[in-house]
This record gives sequence, structure tokens and C-alpha cells, in this order.
Amino acid sequence: MKNKTIVVPKNKDAEIALDYDRATPEQLIEMTLDETMFKELWEAGIFDRINNIAGVNIDIYEDEYIAEMEKLEKVLASDIFTTNLIDSVKRIKSLFEEAVKRETGIYFYF
Repeated sequence: MKNKTIVVPKNKDAEIALDYDRATPEQLIEMTLDETMFKELWEAGIFDRINNIAGVNIDIYEDEYIAEMEKLEKVLASDIFTTNLIDSVKRIKSLFEEAVKRETGIYFYF
């Protein structure tokens, strides 16, 4: 299994560059999930809960993104980040916070 990545562009220019696969590492905030970390998060239902809250389809075989501020804020306002997978879940929460602060989206490359 390849590593999975969650990405937040640092600004709108970075978001556009990412859409065209031209973003540089300096333009992005990234979290790479190794197989073990991804499996723990998947089995804990984190991505299913994000799907339900934001009305998206994050799954193993599809890339997905959430760009609407309302959806990002709705995920942040939920209790999704209170699980016991502390480090990984805290990092995902911080990515959602960065996306809201920077008014960009959050991208899931799975």
C-alpha cells in the first residue's frame, strides 16, 4: 500500500497550483499517513465521520477534497477529534484549522 497524504494549500495560489499538480512542497502543509496510521484511523471511523459530516466521499481508492468553509467548520465543531488516537487525530484537526484560517481546502490523496 502506498502512503496516504492529507494536504492543505498555504494560500489560494497554492490551491490553484495543486489543482494543476504544480504545487511545490513549500506551498503545502502535508501529513503523510503510513499504512499502520491509516489503518488505525480508518478502523476508528474517522474518515467515515468526516464523510457524514461534510457530505463527501473519502475512501481508500478516491482522492477527495473539502473546500467549503461551512463544511470545514462543521467538521471542526463536531466531536470527531475526541478519539483516543491522540497524535494523528490532533494533526488532522490542525489541518482542518489551517484550511479554515487560510481559506483554502483540505485534500485527501488516498
